[in-house]
Formats: sequence, structure tokens, C-alpha cells
Amino acid sequence: MSSSKLLIRTDLKTGLLQLSLFLFLFFMDKAFSQAVEDGQVLEKEIPISVREVAPGLFFQYHFAESNNAWLVTDEGVLVVDSRQHPQRAKELMTAIRKTTDKPIKWVINTHFHGDHYFGNVIFKDLGAQFIAQKDTATMMKRYFEEELKRRSGYFKQRQYNSDEVKLIMPDVTFDHSLELTLGGKKISLIYLGAGQNPGDAIVYFPEEKVLFAGGPVAKDSWTNPSFTPSITNWIILLEKIKGMDVQFYLGGHGDISDQNDIQNEINLLRYFDSGMREAVSKNLTVDEIIRDYKFDKFKDYRNYYRLNIFIKNYFYTLTNGKPNIFLP
Repeated sequence: MSSSKLLIRTDLKTGLLQLSLFLFLFFMDKAFSQAVEDGQVLEKEIPISVREVAPGLFFQYHFAESNNAWLVTDEGVLVVDSRQHPQRAKELMTAIRKTTDKPIKWVINTHFHGDHYFGNVIFKDLGAQFIAQKDTATMMKRYFEEELKRRSGYFKQRQYNSDEVKLIMPDVTFDHSLELTLGGKKISLIYLGAGQNPGDAIVYFPEEKVLFAGGPVAKDSWTNPSFTPSITNWIILLEKIKGMDVQFYLGGHGDISDQNDIQNEINLLRYFDSGMREAVSKNLTVDEIIRDYKFDKFKDYRNYYRLNIFIKNYFYTLTNGKPNIFLP
């Protein structure tokens, strides 16, 4: 066989291998993107931790999922958010019972995302009453089925039965504010307008100088902008809580924050918002924005791998004047 024929065959074989590798990577990327869309991709597992951030006030941090808090008083317990499946809510109750045997009196659902209230039924069975901002209550009912579908991949991966999730509506709703006292402890529920979501409830423990914001606050995270009516208003909300008498900020995602962390989140939102507005002003398509805008200044933040989804959904918001919460 001549050397020229051998060279042609070698080049052809190399080309076929390169093409096969390209096609493999292409379809793997498509499959990964679809899995992310379906909620089937879990981030690295970090053990759930519980810390007492103030006397009687506990914070449960779960890197890959949502966080919770509870306040123990002589009269009973107030819980903030109930996790995203009854099985997870049972785990939360186990953690609570390690700190107190007092009855569960109140559960606050900070917003309508299922990972913050799909565990309600467990606390309902224990006799708890539920509180949410009135817009959250409306959206819980309106989008219950869509939220179930959005979390179907997670349920499948965890082998959780979606039929166990029940729509438990709030017993009490509020508009702008609500003051509670439980066992001599004061809890202020505040609505400062839509942040990440319409209906974002801020739970403030004034004596403890601790604030829980389930949707708007997420330390070192790309928090999902798909639901916000306005990143500008979201930033205004963060500026307001940054100016409050608060030592620790607890978010629905991410670890315990301080004022510097809140400022970092403001910086991220401004960075993303201004970049997206610039891209839209250039009449770029979604695919072109995904190609050209990597927003890599915050590439080390949690959830960066979902950036393409965030670009897609926020592009819809900017070009239509409102979010399309459940995109096809």
C-alpha cells in the first residue's frame, strides 16, 4: 500500500473519530440542558446543617435544595417554609424534634415555589396554621399543578410519590405587614413588593436581629430570575433590608448572609440585568445572547450551570414586559 493511500485512510479515520466525538458531545449537551429544564439535575451533595443563629432560632441549610428556619418558644414553634416534598418535611420535623418537643403552631410559606411549601401536609397533620402573603396564596393555588410538573424530575430521581403532595392553603394572609407574638417572642411579616417573586414575604425576628427572605436572598448563588416582574424592584427590596437592624440574613437558598453578601447579590443582579438589557438593545436573539454573554464574573456561584435557562426566561420578561412563569 502506498504512503499516500495510507495517509488518506488515516485522515479519514481521524475525521470520523472527531465527528463522532463532536456528535457525542453535542447530544450530551442537549440531554444535560433538557435534564436541567426538567429539574432532574442535582448539584453536589453537601450534608444538611442546623445552626442556632440566636437563642431558640434555628437555621437549616441545604446547599442543593431549599433552607428552613424555626423559632422555639415556651408556647410552641414557628416554622419558616416546609421543603419540597412530604418526605423532606418529615426530615425537617426530625431536625426540629432534636431541638424541642413543643407543638408546631405556625408555618410561614415565604413564596409560591413548591420547594418551599410542598411539605405543608406534614405540618397540617400536626395542627399547625399557615401564613402567606396574599399574592403568594393566589399563586400557590393557580400554579400548583405546574409546580408539580416542574419538580417531576426531582421526584423521580428521589423516588418520591408526587401524589403525597397536597395543596395546603394559608389559614391567614396579609397584604403589607402582620405582627405575631408567640411565647413572648415577636415576629414581623413584611411585604416590600415583588423581589424574586410576587408575594415574597420577609420574616423579621427583631429581638434576634435575624431576617429570613425565602425568595430574594441567596448567598453566593445565581438565584432564579425567571419569575421576577422587575430586577430593579428586587434590588430596591435588597437595599431596604440591607438598611435594617439585622445581624444575620437567612435566604431560601445559600448559607447565612451578612450585609456584604446582600451587596454582592445586588451587584450580581445589576450585572445580569444590565448585560441582558444591552443584548436586547442590540436586537440579539436568545441563542446569540447565550453564545456571546457568559456573565462569568460570577461563574463560581451556585446555579451558574443554569445560566442558559435564566437568559432564556429573562429575555422573555424584557421583551414582553412581564414574566411568562412557566415557559414551554
